[in-house]
Amino acid sequence: MCPYHDTCTEYGCPELCRCFCDSDDISYTGLHPKLIWERSMTLGRGNDRCDFCMKVR
Repeated sequence: MCPYHDTCTEYGCPELCRCFCDSDDISYTGLHPKLIWERSMTLGRGNDRCDFCMKVR
């Protein structure tokens, strides 16, 4: 379940979901030295799920 993917799909523009995925990567990567942002797949990039993980060292 992804609110970005669900909304973009509902409005007929699922290709825009990738922009939200890219935005997350830009926003969270390097946000804080102790914050780790990881994911290897997203719905917006054509995978069957999003496996993001955000954790503090």
